This record gives sequence, structure tokens and C-alpha cells, in this order.
Amino acid sequence: MKTNRILLCCSVLFLLLSMEPLHAQNGTQALDKVVGKFQQSNGISATFTLTVFNTLNEPVEKQNGTIKLSGNKFYWNTTSMTVWYDGLQQWAYVKATEEVNLTEPTTEEIATVNPYILINNYKKDFYIKTLKSKSSKESIAELTPKKKGTNIDHIIIIINTTTWNPSSFKLYYSDRTYSIINLSKYATDQNFPDSTFVFNKKQYPKAELIDLR
Repeated sequence: MKTNRILLCCSVLFLLLSMEPLHAQNGTQALDKVVGKFQQSNGISATFTLTVFNTLNEPVEKQNGTIKLSGNKFYWNTTSMTVWYDGLQQWAYVKATEEVNLTEPTTEEIATVNPYILINNYKKDFYIKTLKSKSSKESIAELTPKKKGTNIDHIIIIINTTTWNPSSFKLYYSDRTYSIINLSKYATDQNFPDSTFVFNKKQYPKAELIDLR
């Protein structure tokens, strides 16, 4: 799976985790509470399972992941890759090759993968509506990008109505493939040190750093 697509999945994951319950609220009210809740979180972490499906609805890739987020900084680790972003520089470590690509993403580039920017632009970028559910224990919402020609076609969120936390979501891409993320752990108020979001060469002594800035 391409780096940007995994990052996009992680970004949407945090967007959903930051959401207030959708019952008894219209879309605008829910969106207004997203940003405030996220900004007051003092660091969020989660573990998840990401499964990728092809156009024939066949699973072609499965990865377990951990993600940490604080303000405009993020860290995520999956079976194949680890990425650190400190708000300016991004390190992407590929485990199979032991290579680390160091870049300074432009504002436009980081806007497509940074959870902080995605959350703050939520109201501007997405339409949201509630879908009918067959179970009283879940609520289903659909997010559709307002802008045409994006990588995302639409997103289906499944919310546990007992806890009012997202339990899973499907991210449908414009190429007719899709990904499913199932959440297993979620924690707020983590107060991560800044070093969490910076690549530490001492922890990866064999890694080759490739400076692409």
C-alpha cells in the first residue's frame, strides 16, 4: 500500500475518533464539536487493524497499526512502515529495506495526509448524513467529499451506540478499491513528548537515511 494511502486512512481514523455522537445532532453541530474536542485532547493514541480490498471485494493486504497524534504532529507504525512528522519534517521508515526517507512536505502535500489539517477542514471538505442501520446498537454515517476528483469517493462510519465511539469505517477510493479499519484501543490525554514525533537514529542503527529535502 502506498504511504499516502495509509496516512490518509490514519488521518480519517483520527477524524472519526474526535467526533461527538451523531444522534440528536445535525451534521453542522457534530462538525463544530469535532475541532474543539480534538484541540483539547492533549494527545490521542489508538491501535487498529487495516484491511485493503481490491475491486473484486477480495482482501489483498492486512496490517496492524498504532498511531499517535498531538496538534499538528503525528506518528504511526504499521507492519511495514513507521512515519514521524514533527510539524515540519517527515521521516518514513520502510522496514523491508531499512531506508528512511526524510522530506519537508509542502502545505498542499501535508494537507492530504495530516490528521490535524483534515480535522480542521472537516466542515469545509465533507458532506455528512446519517444512514439507516439494521441494528439498534449501531449508528451509520456517510461522509462525501465536496470537492470532485479526490482520492476518496466516500466514507462509511459505524458507531457503537452503547459507547458512542466509532468501531469501524470503510474508506472507498476513486479507483473502486476500499479499506476497512477496525479500532481496538483508543486513549486521550497522552501528553506525548516532542521526541515521539522525531526519528531517532540510535533506535535504528542499521537504517540508511535518504535526505530528500
